[in-house]
Amino acid sequence: MKSFNTKTEMVYEQLKENIVSGILEQGQKIVVTELAKQFGVSGIPLREALKKLESEGLVENIPHVGARVSQFNLRKAAEIFATRLELEGFATRLAAQNANKDAVEELQQYVDAINQAVQNGDLKSVGRLNTAFHQKIYWLSGNEILYDMIVSLMERSEISRSVFVLLPDRKEKSNLEHQMIVDAIREGNAEKAEQVLRAQKANAFAALLNKLEAEKGGQ
Repeated sequence: MKSFNTKTEMVYEQLKENIVSGILEQGQKIVVTELAKQFGVSGIPLREALKKLESEGLVENIPHVGARVSQFNLRKAAEIFATRLELEGFATRLAAQNANKDAVEELQQYVDAINQAVQNGDLKSVGRLNTAFHQKIYWLSGNEILYDMIVSLMERSEISRSVFVLLPDRKEKSNLEHQMIVDAIREGNAEKAEQVLRAQKANAFAALLNKLEAEKGGQ
């Protein structure tokens, strides 16, 4: 179990996970007294956590109403996803050119761990491991500026982590694609690695946007 240095950090991480995973739904009102009781903390660390989540766009504070989970901005998300697709494809190409045997083995371990989480029906771990897998690839690009840009955009589109909750049928296919990416990197085939990554991300982003748009239209 993950340990936290402060109560604010604990509340922040758990609230963020609940928002990203869909436990707390878009537009849902956040009742401070109820959450304080749920987490066993006073209102101070809870309000500090909410302020941080508000700065990240996951929570909005409406005058005379209070805090609620932010409504998803489809236009902004589409722009971020389009940018991510280009940067992540490029980073994957660089990773295939740079990765050594140990790095490839670490990527393989992520794929194996995701397979185990899928078999256990642990969608939360699938999402967490999926993010770690991709960030490891982008780090292997050897381009720190590129890596920082991608991670920043990932943080601005945290909803993408909920893809396996909103689209549970994606999880098996996604990890087959992960294996194809690892195999291409192992072979040093930069073009194939980028091609598979781009196809995977394009399909996932499109399906996620369609799902969110349908849900928003039904509200």
